[in-house]
Amino acid sequence: MENKLTGKQMAGNLLLFVGLIAITFYFLLRGQDPRELWQAVRSARLSFIGIAVGCMCVFLLSEGIATWQCLRLFGCRRSLSRNIFYALVGFFFSSVTPSASGGQPMQLYYMHRDTIAVPTATLALLVQFSVFQCVTIAFAAIGFGTQYALLVQEGGAFRYAFLLGTAINAVLLVITLAIIFSKRASESILCLVVRLLTLIRYKKVEQIRQQLTEQLELYHRGTQYLRQNTHILCRVVGITIVQTVAFYTIPCWIAMALYPSMGHSFFAIAAMEAVLYVSVSALPLPGSIGASEGAFLLLFRAFIPGAALHNAMLLSRGVSFYLFVAGSGCSIALHHLFERAKTARKQIQ
Repeated sequence: MENKLTGKQMAGNLLLFVGLIAITFYFLLRGQDPRELWQAVRSARLSFIGIAVGCMCVFLLSEGIATWQCLRLFGCRRSLSRNIFYALVGFFFSSVTPSASGGQPMQLYYMHRDTIAVPTATLALLVQFSVFQCVTIAFAAIGFGTQYALLVQEGGAFRYAFLLGTAINAVLLVITLAIIFSKRASESILCLVVRLLTLIRYKKVEQIRQQLTEQLELYHRGTQYLRQNTHILCRVVGITIVQTVAFYTIPCWIAMALYPSMGHSFFAIAAMEAVLYVSVSALPLPGSIGASEGAFLLLFRAFIPGAALHNAMLLSRGVSFYLFVAGSGCSIALHHLFERAKTARKQIQ
């Protein structure tokens, strides 16, 4: 399947990922006493850190449930556990590839291996992506509106990064919705792709045109299912709202773990996290490494005392990103080990 990342691409992305982590933590921890960080972690209220970890679990479980619902929308039934695995695949490969470009192709690859038709899987993922984009942009707009004065005061020019990130995410959303719902718009996009391929003298232009035309036709048939099953679509929206709220509250719980009196700023911190996420999500960096950490230090200094700000950032990113990148990567590796062992047993029999 063409959407699968090659071994060289994966190795290159992982090297870039590890390199960015090393550079980021070098600058973040330079001049910091590791003993002070460890002492801060030990003195933190573990119950709140546990809630933060639980919120991240809710985020990934919600992703799996939303995928499950979207596949059901188009008559494809797979177990919930299998859809949670697709969510782990999406999270891991989105995290280690620039602009999260590897997440959906790898989800498509694993769905294809599970005998799910590529057009069906693609349409389900496009619907899920559209809903997620709508919800994140809406929350970010609320965050930007309610925290604008603080953004101007603390973030300065960062508000322009937010506007750029929102614009990029909005454009992606419009393109995705056009592909799903508008036959005329999707045909225009197809013609543009074909023209670009013709300009660069790509040899298989006609083959690509035929494949894309067939897939678009299937997508437009799929919109009939959407119109007939709006209750499932509403369910996906509700699940996605729970997913994003769980994710945006992680810095709140971390702040309360370090300073329990931070509770009065709970909404403001969650709103600022919504702004931060949209601002850095479109950057061509694996997992927005470096940008997320720097933006956290900039935007949350109004809520978290300077002495604890670095610790809060490290704990927040540790819970919401690094811990679950490692966990999802191990899950995928174990999945492959079990598959190989199963195949070996069958061959012996």
